[in-house]
Amino acid sequence: MENTNTELGARIKNERKRQKMTQQQLASGICSQSMLSSIENNTYIPNVILFAQLCERLNLSLEKTLLHPYPTISQNSDFNQTIIQLCNAHHYLEMKNYLLQNKITDQLITNSDWQTYYYYLGIATFQTSHNSHDALYNLNLANSYTDNHTTPTTLELLIRAAGAFINYLHEDRASVNLTFLSCLDDIEHDRIVAPNDNLNSIFYLYAYCLYQNTEFELGLQVINRGVTYITAHNSHFMLADLFLLKSVFLTSLKHPQEAKLTAQKAQSLSEIFNTELYSLASLH
Repeated sequence: MENTNTELGARIKNERKRQKMTQQQLASGICSQSMLSSIENNTYIPNVILFAQLCERLNLSLEKTLLHPYPTISQNSDFNQTIIQLCNAHHYLEMKNYLLQNKITDQLITNSDWQTYYYYLGIATFQTSHNSHDALYNLNLANSYTDNHTTPTTLELLIRAAGAFINYLHEDRASVNLTFLSCLDDIEHDRIVAPNDNLNSIFYLYAYCLYQNTEFELGLQVINRGVTYITAHNSHFMLADLFLLKSVFLTSLKHPQEAKLTAQKAQSLSEIFNTELYSLASLH
């Protein structure tokens, strides 16, 4: 599986430009300028030590940069940095207001840019108002910018999964199941262009929907598939969250001891990888 490595260079380049730093300034004492140029153009993949040194100089979180790649738009590092900050802080109303500024849409160039824009707008709309109609409208617009290819990108799967999640809570659940299962099939068979760790969240979204529909046994199967996929690809993004959700399923299925051990495993993973667990208060 092609992991996040192909996106590392773009993130380094965007952040360097955002800070108005030259290649020579960033590379000084770490690597040659020509090597940095190769890294930024994705013709050379740096080892972890070299990448950590570049992140430190740019004051970037190594873990977040490596393991949680956000969809970005081209040639606009300020937009990308702002969206990442708002996502991390869960400031969705601020994100929605930011996206609705005319100056943002004026800078969108490629189909991928527009697709990313409407994806974020759909998510922000749903998170702020839970207006499924408006959220799905934006996600459908995002989907309309899909290029003509048979293999989906990570973002395209995220758009499909987000739409299915919203529909599952409000409309026809049978067709939504098919959408989620199709996404998981593409993920598990590596039928994705430039996959990254954001795919892990689709297992969580589907399992959460199944919990809402009290399909506990099927939900456990989806969680176990997610854990298998994540560990097989040397990732940990969403792993602790899946274990915590699994403990909720086990509690519902009257397996209190196993549920307790699974919750403890979730907490341990959260502490090891310094990640914040999703709140599951609404599930209890």
